Amino acid sequence: MKKKKHDILVCGSGMIGMTFALMMAHKKINVCLIDRSSSNVLQKKIDSRTTAISQGSSRIYNKLNLWNYLRKESQPILKILVGDGINNENLIFNHEEVNEGPLGFIINNNFFKKKLFNEVSQSKFIKFYPNTEIKKINNENLDNSVAETNQGPIEFKLLVAADGRFSNTRFQADIKYRFHDYKQNAFVFNISHKNSHKGIALERFFPTGPMALLPMKTKDLKNSSVVWTVESEISEKQKFKNNFRDEFIKIYSDFFGKIKEFSTINKYPLNIYSCNEYSKKNVVLIGDACQAIHPIAGQGFNLGLRDAKYLSDLIYEFKEHGIEPFNNSLFKMYEKNRFMDKNILIGATHNLNRLFSNSNRISMSLRRLGIQLVSKSDFFKNQSMLFAMGLRNFEI
Repeated sequence: MKKKKHDILVCGSGMIGMTFALMMAHKKINVCLIDRSSSNVLQKKIDSRTTAISQGSSRIYNKLNLWNYLRKESQPILKILVGDGINNENLIFNHEEVNEGPLGFIINNNFFKKKLFNEVSQSKFIKFYPNTEIKKINNENLDNSVAETNQGPIEFKLLVAADGRFSNTRFQADIKYRFHDYKQNAFVFNISHKNSHKGIALERFFPTGPMALLPMKTKDLKNSSVVWTVESEISEKQKFKNNFRDEFIKIYSDFFGKIKEFSTINKYPLNIYSCNEYSKKNVVLIGDACQAIHPIAGQGFNLGLRDAKYLSDLIYEFKEHGIEPFNNSLFKMYEKNRFMDKNILIGATHNLNRLFSNSNRISMSLRRLGIQLVSKSDFFKNQSMLFAMGLRNFEI
């Protein structure tokens, strides 16, 4: 079988993988995108979940000339109310206090993925191979690297792994990672409620885990997406399963009025994958393939998007200066620049979950004190907002 040849091979057509390919195409750089799923599955598979897009991430999509279209189906987050327990929202983040636009946006995954896929399909700079899975990576000779796939060999100079937390590419490249099981389950579903959410998001912390309500874009603004984290020890019991809706209604406490309808409820075991190195030889990791973090702050997608942006900018910069980008200097610069941003956010989400998801009296006192201190300090509150908005990143 004749070998296919591509300078840049991207594995994984999730939202980060497709966006990276579009970033390269926007710079008029050819890439090859592969995915083990068929085009039909990628176009028609229903994903009722939502994604939180930070203000900074929306500006990235604006530069790709996509945000005007995506914004029409995105719900702006105007306020975030944070509290410890029920009816205790004593920390309020208001977008008007920083004058940078909405704090973020909530977009339906189904719409988001289809739009990205349509853009990928129409780009003359992107070659897409569906039903393609890497079986082995032969890159001992970096000038003659080959990805052995079920559809035949593909020669490459740079392989970008964007195939998620269970990345097969990461495994084939023998890149080590840290793993931690939170012993928690995240229940993800949508609700319709009596009153309008008015662009308000809610984050409540309970000893068994946090619960987030995220405003969704509908005509009457009466739908919210829910991410409810519960300890596995509790959520695996039959009693909890039998009384799931009643238990949720208790902690929801009619915040937006009575719940009128529940969507299908999906359960996801929570864990973290975090790589010590972000590249090996000529394989580079971006997004969840490099770090899959706790959803407590809703920052996983935005962190991965910054991976994609910096890597694409770096490749373009090398090429503009007439330097072959597929060399060790590029990989070192990528790792150095992304180290601080990744590790601060990984550590922050990990420790926030530890602090807020337990009934220890000392922890309860500390988290309430922390919420009060941030609430009373305009400086800390505004800096927290700017960081969450993706407008203050820790890069070297």
